[in-house]
Amino acid sequence: MKSADSPSMDNLTFSPHYARAALRGLEAAKGNCDALLRSRGIDPDLVREPRARIPTDQFIRLFRLVWKELDDEFMGRTARPCRVGHFHLMGSLVVHSANLEEVLHQSIRCYRLFSDDIEISLNLDGDEAELSLTHHHPELDPDQFLVEWLLMVWHRLVGWLIGRKIVLSHATFKHPLPGHFDEYRFVFPCQCYFERKRNSLFFSKNYLTMPVVRTPEELDDFILSSPRDLMIWTADDDSLSTRVRRLLETCEDSRLPNLDWVAEQLHMTSYTVSRKLKSEGSAYQQIKDNLRRDQAVIMLTRQNLSVAEISTQLGFAEPGAFSRAFKHWTGLSPLAYRQQDQ
Repeated sequence: MKSADSPSMDNLTFSPHYARAALRGLEAAKGNCDALLRSRGIDPDLVREPRARIPTDQFIRLFRLVWKELDDEFMGRTARPCRVGHFHLMGSLVVHSANLEEVLHQSIRCYRLFSDDIEISLNLDGDEAELSLTHHHPELDPDQFLVEWLLMVWHRLVGWLIGRKIVLSHATFKHPLPGHFDEYRFVFPCQCYFERKRNSLFFSKNYLTMPVVRTPEELDDFILSSPRDLMIWTADDDSLSTRVRRLLETCEDSRLPNLDWVAEQLHMTSYTVSRKLKSEGSAYQQIKDNLRRDQAVIMLTRQNLSVAEISTQLGFAEPGAFSRAFKHWTGLSPLAYRQQDQ
């Protein structure tokens, strides 16, 4: 079951949805920006083509252009701009924190000073840590681009600070299932639920006590290259969840192997694999489900395959079982999802 359309870091591309969304505030302020885009080596026709893929270098230049022209890290999607430099200022403060929990509390304090529109909160009452984001003027962010972007930024920045990829157990969003859901396998690689009460990321509390390992000098370099390291996860992700997923992606058989096989490949016992995955807020069945969901979305939207053919390729006993599983994963039947995408 080799991963379909799974890009390496060298050829990673992005949906034009995100490019158009990033441009929205700039075009509202300056009108048509085609000439400005071309002057920065960004192809405006590529941005408008629904099925296009935006190369990494153009995508990064686009973000930097919007930030510079608007002097707004929130890209025109709040009542008042968050001027360029706020993110660096926050990072310069939190890099001196003792551990991840202190990083989160200090960052939340900063956001309360930066903006009245964006509210971040950390809830530790449940079994997992819940990091939530609220946009108090959602009409300024109609496609939820800023909400998605900031949740991703927080997730990746704080993980970078402790030198670990923070494995998400699941995520919830207030908005309905979006048309660009197939991009979530890169942005939010976990089970995602829509039309819920909060925009939240859930992860193991074990991460909260992990120490900050970055220096102020490393932070300066991180900001200088921004947003590259926020959008592209480097290959030094050594989480067991990612190692297991990569192993499953190489499997030729349509039926994914059991845990014993995976443990043998990793030179561990099944118990050890399960225990370590649990400590990351993950589980083997969860990884398998997420992989099959992502494969199903790709096959439905980018390959001319019937539901029955997809069901067989993914190792389901019959199409009805696949359809029920897909609706559980996304809230839509396979046909409804394909129709929405089209």
